[in-house]
Order: sequence, then structure tokens, then C-alpha cells
Amino acid sequence: MSTTTTTKQCLTLSTPASQSGKPDRVVRKTRGSLGQFLQREYLITHLLLCDNIGEGIILPLVSLVARFLPAPHLLLTTPWPQLALILAKTLICFVGHLYVFEIVNQTLHVEEDRINKPFRPIPTGLLSMPGAYARWFLSWTLFPVAAGYLAGADAGYLLAAYQAWVFFCYGWPNFNHWLVRNAFPSVGAYNMFRLVDTIVQSEIPSFPVFSTRVLLVWAAWVISTIHMQEFHDVEGDRRSNRKSFPVAVGPKGEPVLRVGTALLFVGSGVFLLANAAASTGNESWVVGGLVVSGLVYTWLSCILGSRLVRQAGVEFDRKTYKLYYVLVSYSMVCYLSFWQVAK
Repeated sequence: MSTTTTTKQCLTLSTPASQSGKPDRVVRKTRGSLGQFLQREYLITHLLLCDNIGEGIILPLVSLVARFLPAPHLLLTTPWPQLALILAKTLICFVGHLYVFEIVNQTLHVEEDRINKPFRPIPTGLLSMPGAYARWFLSWTLFPVAAGYLAGADAGYLLAAYQAWVFFCYGWPNFNHWLVRNAFPSVGAYNMFRLVDTIVQSEIPSFPVFSTRVLLVWAAWVISTIHMQEFHDVEGDRRSNRKSFPVAVGPKGEPVLRVGTALLFVGSGVFLLANAAASTGNESWVVGGLVVSGLVYTWLSCILGSRLVRQAGVEFDRKTYKLYYVLVSYSMVCYLSFWQVAK
């Protein structure tokens, strides 16, 4: 019996993988498990980022393109493979830039998301809290290293500095005040454009970066208008005791805040057009860029302002922010790109 068993074992061991079928099943199972893991991870990442892709990923890409508009000779003289590499670096770095914020924001504000954004991965049960903390640790470790590898040490430092700002505003001490909520994206926007400049200069060292003056104007515009994002979340913010600007002014003050914000948008559009009209001493391409981007900004701001004062419900306010405010910010970036080179 023992001899027979040993013989059978030897025969089994000597049977080719194609005949036994077991290794094939193991390979298929491994491939299936890997495929399921990647598919699930993609879904989690998509749900983490999808709500703010327009501001967190498309905006820096628009900024990248806009930076070349006042200097078309740079675009024409730079080899296409190099431009493609800049685009790829920008995309990777800003997926990381958005991820390191969203994983913290959504890990620490689950109850608010259950009310305002129940489609996110933690409220839906797709992502557990231990899994969220693990992704927090991994992303905060790997993304600054990746940015530093792709675009130089300064890119890694900028992303690490942004992470410190995220932790200060959302982790500890996490000041629950509307001014901090407005300041967070303002500083983030400043950091974002510095990172765009750093990425481009890693491939084109002579590329003209945004001046500190332009970046401060951009940051001031963001801090003055970003409370647009709060109007459609008022109910959830109130229930979770988050002191956004609309919650701070209360139901009676909200209409006044809406009208004031609408006037700010329209008034800034008039100012941009007046500044463009006073820039006639520049090259025609620069003046044309200022006029066109200023007109687009003013037109979109008028639409945005009219929607602000209508106060037609949560979904209406969400579209006002997610579509019209984001489009206005794109046009502002284009204007600033031309203003940077204007005399």
C-alpha cells in the first residue's frame, strides 16, 4: 500500500501542468484576484476624487495650457515628446495632490459625507476605516517621493508642504471657523500653481514662472469667492456643526451673502475688462488674450451671479458651483497668464 501510494504521488508530481490543470486554475484565480483588486481600487479612487476633479486635476491642466498661451513660440519650439512628458508629470502629480487631501477629508468627516455626499466610498461601505487610514499613510508617504522623482526635489517639498497644510486645517488643530475653511483652498491654490511651474521648469528651465504678485492675486480671488462651494452643503454643515461662511451668517444673512458674492463676481469682471483696455501698449496677442479672457470671465460671472441670487435649491446651487464657478476660475487663470506678461 505504501509503495502504491508513493508511486501515485510520484506520477502526480511528474504530470505536466497542462495535464493536471491545477496550476492553470491557480494562475486564473491569481489573475482574477488581481483583476478584482485593481478594479476595486480604481472604483475607490474614482469615488474619492470624482467630486473635485474639476478643481483638483482639470484646473492645473488648464493652468498648464494657459501658461503657454502668452508665449506661443515656446509651444512651437518645444518637441512634442517633451510636452507630452510635462503633461504626464502634471497629471500624475495632481492626482496625488488631490488624493492626499481627499483621503484625509473623507476619513475625518464621515458623518458629514453621509448627509451631503453619500456616494463616497466610506459612507457606501466600499472602503473601511482601517483601509482609509492605510491609504492615508501610503499616499502621504509615496506621492511626495513620486513628485520629487518626477519633477525635482522642490516638487516633493511643495507636495509635502501642502500635506502639512491639509493636516493643520483638517487634522490638528482643525479650527472650526469659516475663515480657515476659505483660507485652506486659497493657500492650496497658491501651492498648486507653484507646483505647476516647478513641473514645467523640470523640462524647460527657461520657462517664465508666475510672479509672486500674480499668485497673491489668485490666492486673494480664491479666498474671497470659494464660499461658493458651501451653499449646497449648508444643511449637512449645520447638522455636523461645521462653521462654513453661509452657516456663520445664518438663514437671514445668507441672501445678503449671495447678493454680495454675485456683485463681487460681476464687479471683478468689469475691473478685468478695464485693466485690459488700459493695456494697449502691449503686443496685440497679449492685449487680445486679456480682452477675450476678460470678456469670457465677465459673461460667466453674470450667469453665476444671476444663479446665486435665485436660490433655487440644493442641486441648483451644486451645479452653480461645480460648473459655473469652475468655468469662471478657468477663465481667471487664462486672464492671469496674459496679465503676467503684460507691461
